[in-house]
Amino acid sequence: MSSDQLQSLVARLESVTTRLESVAQQRGAAAASSSIEQDVDSPMVLAYSDLTGGAFKKAVELTDKIGGDVKTLFVTVQEVFSAQRDFLRFASTHKKPNDSVLQQLLTPTSSCIQRIQEFREKNRTSKQFNHLSAISESIPALGWVAIAPAPAPYVKEMADASQFYTNRVLKDFKEKEPIHADWVKAWLQVLTELQAFVKQHHTTGLAWNAAGAEATEAPKKARAGPPAPPAPPGGPAPPPPPPPSFADLSAPAPASDDARAALFAELNKGTGVTAGLRRVTDDQKTHKNPALRQAPAPYKPPTAPKPNLSGAPAAKKPEPKKTPVLRLEDKKWEVEHQIGQTLTIDTTDMKQQVYIFKCENSTITVNGKINSISCDSCKKVGIIFDDLVSTVEFVNCQRMQAQANGKVPTVSVDKTDGCHVYLSQSATDAEIVCAKSSEVNILVPDENGEYREFALPEQFKSTWNGKGYTTQPTESV
Repeated sequence: MSSDQLQSLVARLESVTTRLESVAQQRGAAAASSSIEQDVDSPMVLAYSDLTGGAFKKAVELTDKIGGDVKTLFVTVQEVFSAQRDFLRFASTHKKPNDSVLQQLLTPTSSCIQRIQEFREKNRTSKQFNHLSAISESIPALGWVAIAPAPAPYVKEMADASQFYTNRVLKDFKEKEPIHADWVKAWLQVLTELQAFVKQHHTTGLAWNAAGAEATEAPKKARAGPPAPPAPPGGPAPPPPPPPSFADLSAPAPASDDARAALFAELNKGTGVTAGLRRVTDDQKTHKNPALRQAPAPYKPPTAPKPNLSGAPAAKKPEPKKTPVLRLEDKKWEVEHQIGQTLTIDTTDMKQQVYIFKCENSTITVNGKINSISCDSCKKVGIIFDDLVSTVEFVNCQRMQAQANGKVPTVSVDKTDGCHVYLSQSATDAEIVCAKSSEVNILVPDENGEYREFALPEQFKSTWNGKGYTTQPTESV
């Protein structure tokens, strides 16, 4: 080959190389432009990001402080919220896909929900089982993306499903560790904000972008499978890619139906379809082997503690002594954990109320006119007051006494055993409301100032009158 021919060949190669590099740069610029456009999130995605950055962030912080199994589980909870944000970002830029692609898109979310529920089942002996159950019962709310035409009520239904366990958390930790109560409020707030988000942006179902791109397949992040191994180090940089081929733009070939055809071929064999079944011997037949009909062994609970054979009642572990409280918070007097005390509240206002909680063997005097008095979980407490705007209330109390020196419109007694209420002459028209209570006596003064005692009925009789039931106290009361 002559030198002139060699130079001509080199020149042609340089020209081809220049053209290939130009095509590669154009494709790279187009991809970069597309990625920039995709990075601009829609208002729907931004609203969801606000949700995960507000109440959900607070729930994460409280979970980190609580620690334990709930902290371990919450790692997966963060993953499922992140997966749903990626799914919503995809939906905001694409048209609604077919069912197979939609299933691929929802795989990260559904797998995280399944892992959360499996974690709860594997940790039934955990001290934080109620926390785990509250999350496990409500996390399916993230499945609203597959609900139509009303996904928002579905979210609320899932939130209500966790209420049993959230109430148990509040009952067990409200007084011992208030951070658990804050955690419950934060988690319920997350579900409330999720329902509001769905109601605002997806009222009748998941809103896809009708003017977006066709969703022919799920993005790589949503597909199952391990990531590709990194390229080995060293070696020169690869050459630029060749120009695109029109053959690559053709539609993918349809899926093969070989498996379905093989199934129908087996079914079309007629009686020969059972030729491959295994023969069952007599020792494996339940009607010929009585041992197979025996029920499985009953469940044996853990060994209970030995009973007390002495006949004396077992001593209860004393509760830790609470600090007595007597203070005015805003417009509410708080009287708590007072035992064997005689207290007087003088600085009163008709807009104030008095709340008495877990007091025993005490006498409390309230001077002046106030709004209301409430007694909760008290025992052997006497209350003396002047005038009330609304009501005096007893809930979960025992052996209570109350004396009204002035006016009281309503007396409410609920779940209380033993309650004596002394009314003044101006309070005889008070309404008495009782529920699930016993030994309730109302004492009313006569003309001579002597009190007459009236026992309220505890037992009632209902009879059919042709149109409905008529209820009246039994004569034995």
